Amino acid sequence: MSDSVEQRFAGLVQPHFTALYRAAVRLTRRHADAEDLVQEVCLRACSKLDELDVVANRRAWLVRTLYHLFIDGERRRRRLRFVALTAEDDGPATLPSDDPSPDRVAAARRMHERLAAVWHRLDPEQRALLSLHAEGHELEELAQIFSINRNAVSARLHRARQRLAKLLAAGTPAPSLTLVETQL
Repeated sequence: MSDSVEQRFAGLVQPHFTALYRAAVRLTRRHADAEDLVQEVCLRACSKLDELDVVANRRAWLVRTLYHLFIDGERRRRRLRFVALTAEDDGPATLPSDDPSPDRVAAARRMHERLAAVWHRLDPEQRALLSLHAEGHELEELAQIFSINRNAVSARLHRARQRLAKLLAAGTPAPSLTLVETQL
């Protein structure tokens, strides 16, 4: 890249880099995938600096590009069959003595796994919408990102929340009272 292209890129894209990375992590749920996604957005932005220069809301343009690249990647992954690795495949974790008890760690891991399983049962668009809204994007900005009107964003966000709540409720066992026999 020449100095002028680097300077234009730094002025147009760099201020939004942290927001892009956070959005990518929320969408992909993996740091390595998020880095790849942000890199793709940067490459796309670099080739379209003239277009980006005249856009009123650069952050929305960049996040919309990120979203479209994420959706395209999800479609490609659905066509490919693979086995996802679980947290246990990464090897044993060592816990310092000031960490929570093993019971709390196990409960937190189960909750994390349940949320991850439920999260991936949402449509990619629902995941993206919930992630970006949780990231702090306002409805107007989401409307620009998704190329739909504000009312449609609000309705889709509502449906995504309902679907997430329904999936979480379906996986929650009903509370029960269990009698335990003890020997004295």
